[in-house]
Amino acid sequence: MANIIFAGFFVFSTIALSFAPIVIFFMITSDSYSFLKLLHVAIFSFSGIFAVKTIISGLKYSCETKNIYPKLGMSIFKIWVFILAFVSSQLAWNLRPFVGSRDLSFELFRKHEGNFYVAVINATANLFTPSAKSNEDHDKLPVIHTDSTSNNIYVERR
Repeated sequence: MANIIFAGFFVFSTIALSFAPIVIFFMITSDSYSFLKLLHVAIFSFSGIFAVKTIISGLKYSCETKNIYPKLGMSIFKIWVFILAFVSSQLAWNLRPFVGSRDLSFELFRKHEGNFYVAVINATANLFTPSAKSNEDHDKLPVIHTDSTSNNIYVERR
């Protein structure tokens, strides 16, 4: 069982790593934060699908060689994988301190910014309206205030 899980992890890691040059190319040449978010979602989804297929085929092979084939167990496992993917994507969205906009500084704990699925829908909408600055990107930019009495500059993060 551990070998099957490691095989799925290896497939996921290998596919995701093979997309690294493409991601680096778009990070260097593109300014669209929405596009980069959607690119990462697509890469992780693509890698995850093949990893789960590897695990399921490994489980089927293992069950067939031992003459046990619990069809109900495989159906429950497929449902569990779907629920795990749904919950894990939201968890990863909430725990994303290392991936973000270039305009923001590193923050270990960011404020709660909503739902992963709403963010994907908004990024898709922003991708098709590149001329208009999105509210999401506008809210992330710092606002600079100057104090005229002491000539100090204050940066307010939204």
